[in-house]
Amino acid sequence: MSTKGAFRVECPHCGESFDADFWTVVRGDRDQEVKELILNGEFDLLMCPKCEEMFQHEEPFLYIEPGRDLLAFVMPETYLEKKDEWVERMKKDYAPLRASFSAGQGLSGEPLYLFGLAPLSALLEADRDREEETEVLEFMAREAGLQLLAVRPASARELDIPFSIPMPAGLKGRAAALKAAEALRVRNDALPRLKKLIDALSALEGDELPFLKI
Repeated sequence: MSTKGAFRVECPHCGESFDADFWTVVRGDRDQEVKELILNGEFDLLMCPKCEEMFQHEEPFLYIEPGRDLLAFVMPETYLEKKDEWVERMKKDYAPLRASFSAGQGLSGEPLYLFGLAPLSALLEADRDREEETEVLEFMAREAGLQLLAVRPASARELDIPFSIPMPAGLKGRAAALKAAEALRVRNDALPRLKKLIDALSALEGDELPFLKI
């Protein structure tokens, strides 16, 4: 579950100091309401108890979504002034936890180091769009009698392709996946990430599929 911590803040409108609760760990897979706050820009939005003005105050927090192999250290945008210093500090904090996260949380990729909510919100919005396109692709693939292979989430983000790729039943390899993807695009050319998948498969050398989830 997501967890909170209390921090002392100062209202930028009237200067009042007060204690406020902030999310320190956010489980995006379990707390959809908190995830929505990030997506709609209302995360860590505070109201001053004195002047009752609203303002946003950023504190560092950890965002975790194991199903999408996503672990991100999210720091205030003001930390960008000392970006290298903060990234190095977060790497040191993560090092002793790496084994427990990999085994217990199902996280295998490297953590992300983000500054401000905007990069995280953009990443989550892109993942949501990717999930919707993947659902359409999977529906079409099943109708065509194709099997589906999972793509590593980090690779899907890097290449901007769906979270799964189609494959003719009983076959494997790049050439077979490319043929299946091209056949689906003939049926539906309105999926931009399907086009990017075709481009990614065409650019590979050999018949291996290095971005598949093992």
